[in-house]
Amino acid sequence: MSRIEIPTGFVDKAKFVRRVFTNVETEYDFLLHLMTLTLDSAWRHRLVSKMDFSHEVRVLDLACGTGLVTFELGRHANEASMIVGLDLSSAMLSVAKRNKLRQPNNRQFEFVRAVGEFLPFREDLFDYVTIGLAFRNFANKQAVFKESLRVLLQAGWFLSVDFIKPKSRTVWLLYRFHIFRVLPNLGRIVSTHWKWTLVYLANSILLSTGPEELCGDVLKLGFQRTFVERMTLGIVALIGAQK
Repeated sequence: MSRIEIPTGFVDKAKFVRRVFTNVETEYDFLLHLMTLTLDSAWRHRLVSKMDFSHEVRVLDLACGTGLVTFELGRHANEASMIVGLDLSSAMLSVAKRNKLRQPNNRQFEFVRAVGEFLPFREDLFDYVTIGLAFRNFANKQAVFKESLRVLLQAGWFLSVDFIKPKSRTVWLLYRFHIFRVLPNLGRIVSTHWKWTLVYLANSILLSTGPEELCGDVLKLGFQRTFVERMTLGIVALIGAQK
């Protein structure tokens, strides 16, 4: 089992995560689909299904990477909506910006390089804040919750779908073998960079906070309603919190 030391401090982890997701951006979308058996699309669709697009909306997609969630949002939102993708990786954002040119309503998308712990936006601006398979990458999750609460409009929603440790011991043993043994070896076939990106993925899941605990944290910070929805044998959870 490959173990790595993941920094816990904000600055050190931000630098660490940026390095982990550099030199993997070109193959990222394809390999994510491959290694999740295309289930990542279903997880994103489930997140988007919790949102109301019957009117113009403003959405902030944190840790947007190459824009997989960002562009999924655009396929449902009307042309008057505004969708902002935010990420700390210039490499990932370069792919997102190229992909933006292929979108039919590409003027509704904006991409910003920043961190989720310190958002460069005024308060009460967005209807939704979303995160797709990336909440584990933040060093200071409390700060992300606080900043999301600040920039959300009243009654706005924070929505995150992410990998977690399943409750079932049997599923966890099989899943742990898959993420610590199988995936890093597959990544090695592509490149050394991908091997270590997948080793990081496995370790970040091992250290992840349970969704119920996260919902308890957001309620303490001032959110009013929460929900948890576990999917795919409990290896993924969707959480929601309303301002």
